[in-house]
Amino acid sequence: ISSSLELLPVWAANLVGLALLALVAVVADIFAKRQLVRIGHRVFRSTQFTWDDTLIEHKILARFAQILPALIFYYGLDLLQGLPDGVITVGENLAVAYGVLMLTLACSGLISAVNAIYEQYPVAKERPIKGLLQVLKIALFILAGVLIISALTERSPVLLLSGLGAMTAVLLLVFKDTILSLVASIQLTSLDMVRVGDWIEMPQCGADGDVVDVALHTVKVQNWDKTITTIPTHRLIVESFK
Repeated sequence: ISSSLELLPVWAANLVGLALLALVAVVADIFAKRQLVRIGHRVFRSTQFTWDDTLIEHKILARFAQILPALIFYYGLDLLQGLPDGVITVGENLAVAYGVLMLTLACSGLISAVNAIYEQYPVAKERPIKGLLQVLKIALFILAGVLIISALTERSPVLLLSGLGAMTAVLLLVFKDTILSLVASIQLTSLDMVRVGDWIEMPQCGADGDVVDVALHTVKVQNWDKTITTIPTHRLIVESFK
């Protein structure tokens, strides 16, 4: 292939080389999804454990497999001779950004799987961790956003994080509800104020029924008439309920 590319003009050889590299990355992506992930799913289903089935439901292996084409494209650029430095830099930055995105989605799915596995145990009704895991997801996506912007702009993530530190007041306003909900969910859990399955009455919110979900921002109540009422988590701390 290298000898054939030498017979073409420089720009054409570079274009053909990039196209071939992209094709290899696509083929690797298809192979990983259809073969490697399928083999992993077979191994998981053959075990006697149930938690690994939860990993299949949240597509953890498929997300991790999508990192493979990013790695192939990133390291394959160094094998193409004659590419301008600017093209290599842009290609590597895009590959890093894509890899970080796929890794973040995989970790997010893994966090969701951890919550699903935890909810299978009786202790989950007394000590739900869904709210804390949602905060962890928010922090994960913020960090991923900083790393992706850093990769695309070729700036140090430390500088971007220091810039976020200067915007603390703005961030507090933007995430005010999230911070209030986080504190409220910790209080609800630590003080054992409400659990999934409890019957609560909160007329000011139109809630009168069973608690079916305790999340970071909301608590879902299925009323006696089968309707669903969502209550902001922090209202269970600042207002009374029965």
